[in-house]
Amino acid sequence: SNEKFTIKELYFKFALIFAFIPAVSHFVGFTLFKNVYVQGIQDFLQMAEKDSQQNPQTIEYMKALLKTLQDNDLTKEILVMLTTYGFELFKPVVLAGIIMFLAGAFGGEKDITKAFTVSIFALIPQWAAGVFYAVNSPLSMFILFLASFYTFYLVFIAAEKVLKLPSEGSKSFQFIILVVIFYLILSGIIGYLESTITFRILVS
Repeated sequence: SNEKFTIKELYFKFALIFAFIPAVSHFVGFTLFKNVYVQGIQDFLQMAEKDSQQNPQTIEYMKALLKTLQDNDLTKEILVMLTTYGFELFKPVVLAGIIMFLAGAFGGEKDITKAFTVSIFALIPQWAAGVFYAVNSPLSMFILFLASFYTFYLVFIAAEKVLKLPSEGSKSFQFIILVVIFYLILSGIIGYLESTITFRILVS
């Protein structure tokens, strides 16, 4: 499709809707499928007690989450959902920034609107797969991993078609490898910030 969107339209037509899926799915998991989450956390804490390498912060976080679920604290669960939603809406900003910077470096178009277009459309499968957060299971994690892989595949496809990266050599491959590396590093930092805020909510 040759339809062009502004960044505002991309957010209002797509991001605001799709980014809500993982947030509301967490909330559904914490309420309707609470027992599955409680069991999963209890199993994790039992394993963590035997593992001296386990991060103490992770253990404290899980204990705080377990208490919130067992107390049926809806206020905290809603605040966690809204925090998740806020950070999900920030993902396209991070990915678009990386895409724009690297597209320019590899001889493509350094266009903020195109970078956001690629970023938001590429993240839609990941957001849609967020529905599986409702049920805490290994299958859910596998599907979410596949969705993340598909996000990067879409960015790779868009490199030549949308961002106009030169087709000679292996520029698209080099581009996507760097996109993945930068995105994983920044996601790790942002994820740490999100879990810190969430922990503050849980222990408040």
